[in-house]
Parts: sequence; structure tokens; C-alpha cells
Amino acid sequence: MSSIADSHDELYHYTTAAGLSGILESKSLWATHAAFVNDEEEISGFYDRVLPKILRPIYRQCCEDIKTSSVFQKRQGSTPFDIYVEKQFEEMSRNLKEIVSGFHDHYITSFSTTADAWEREHGLLSQWRAYGPDGGYAVVLDTGSLDKIVSEEINPYQEEQFSWVDVQYKLKENRRTSDPDTDEWIERLETEADKYFRSKPDSDAAKFAAQFIILPSTFKHRGFDEEREVRLVLNLLGPKIESHPNLQSVRQHPIKTTVRDGTTVPYVELCVRVENGVRQHLPIKRIIVGPHRDKNDRKRAVQLLLKQHGLNHLIDKVSVSDIPYRGR
Repeated sequence: MSSIADSHDELYHYTTAAGLSGILESKSLWATHAAFVNDEEEISGFYDRVLPKILRPIYRQCCEDIKTSSVFQKRQGSTPFDIYVEKQFEEMSRNLKEIVSGFHDHYITSFSTTADAWEREHGLLSQWRAYGPDGGYAVVLDTGSLDKIVSEEINPYQEEQFSWVDVQYKLKENRRTSDPDTDEWIERLETEADKYFRSKPDSDAAKFAAQFIILPSTFKHRGFDEEREVRLVLNLLGPKIESHPNLQSVRQHPIKTTVRDGTTVPYVELCVRVENGVRQHLPIKRIIVGPHRDKNDRKRAVQLLLKQHGLNHLIDKVSVSDIPYRGR
């Protein structure tokens, strides 16, 4: 699979004033538990909407190939073939979602991207709208440096996996997407699903389940496609396996919590680089101040904030978005 920096040299992390201050203070980014991000169908939407489109034709073909066998006919009974297969598939899909979705907890750090030169300087209106009248800020990060930091950070942790994901919002007719890396995962899923549906030994089940480490966090509802999201996904042990005796000593990123709108939100600190016991700043290239009637005053405030944290080299890298959005 290709490096994330090959396709995106910069990533844009949109945040609030408090979020910007927190990033500079903690010298880290937060990866939020998938259950608490802005898409209420996060992860579950993949199992409900996307996965059936991928697996249904494979499952049906496997049933077609054995429908004359005595074992299959006995199970089918007097139920018409099409009705029986669809009923079995739906039951299998529900069980799959319940079982596999408990294997991993997905923690997500969201970024946006764009290839448009003007948008690279002024940000995406869809993102500025999300911050309403209070405005927002875009922290522009160097992708290659960020990837190197998180790659080194993850090394000491067992049973963890991180992935860069170009979020996909729909499947094409051929069950493929616009992203080659995602298509590679789908092809693996199809291959392992076919083996599992035909044989179901433990070895095939494990390989089949392994395909769900990445794909569930790759898709979002198409209503979010204006975000052009790229995400960093950290997979930790989920509730179905974290209590297993053999996994009690597994070292994982510590889970922290914050309170948002009266709800306790779990998160993990990511992209932490330490030299000689001291945290280093993130590879920030520049900061864009979002549309706001006081955007020039906010620009100066950001410059002073950068000076406070010893980031004088970024003071002249602060700009204001030229989008005439009132935020109402």
C-alpha cells in the first residue's frame, strides 16, 4: 500500500480556539473513540450499509454452488431458494456485526485534504460552517513527518495497529471505490469471505475477521463527503477480547477521558514525539484563521500564542481565510 504522504503532502486539522491552544500545549493530537465522533453511524454504518453490498453476492454464489447437496436442501426445507438465502444472509450479517465489532475499539483523529490551490490557502467552507459563529482554525501539518512520528510511537505497543485512511463515502457498481488501498482491502475481504463461507474452519474465520480491522473505519455516510476526510485510526483491543487472560498484560496506549456536552468521551493522545525526556511540537507548517468578523484580531492572538510556546518560526505562517462567511 502507498504512503499517505504520497497522496497528501499536507493535512488540515480543523479545530476550535480551545482545541488549537490544547494542541500547542500538549504537543499532541487526540484520537477520539469512534462512538463519539460526529457521524452517529460511525462503524455501525459500515456493517449496515456497505458490508452487505460486498458480501451478499459472494454468499449467494456459495449457496448456489451447494444448493443441490442433501445437507443444504434439508436446511432449506420448503422455503424458496431466494427467500431462504436472503434470510440466512441477514442473520449472518447481524451475527457478524455483533461479534466482530467487539474485537476492536477504533480511535480516530480526523483531517481534511484538498488538491485545490485556493482551498489550500483558505480552507473548506464545509469545515468552517461546522464551527458556526464562533469561528475555527485549521492547523496545517506536514504529512510525511506526522506519519514518521506515529510510526515510531506505535512500536512499543503490542496488539495495536494504526492506519491512514482516505475516507470513502460510497461503493461503485463493481463494489469498488476511488481509492486503490481501500479496494485492496475489499479484495482481501472478498477472498477470505469466500473461503469462510465455503469451509468455516477456525483458520479461515480468523483470516476473515482480520479484514475488519481497517474497513469499518474507512467508510462514512455520503452526506459527509464535503469533508474530504483523511483519518488516522488507532485500533485497540475491544470489549470482547480485552479481558482475555492471555491479553491482560498487553501494553496499550492509555485511555484518557474528557467531558463534552455532559458526556464522558474516551480519547488517546497520539503523535507524541519525545527527545531527551521533553515533548516536541507537532510538525505544523502553518495555521489558517477561519472566517470571522474579528479574524485579523484572531490572527494576532494566534501569533502571540505561537510566541508563547516558542514557535516563533511560525509567526509569519498564520493567515486568514478569505471566505466571506458570516457564520450565522
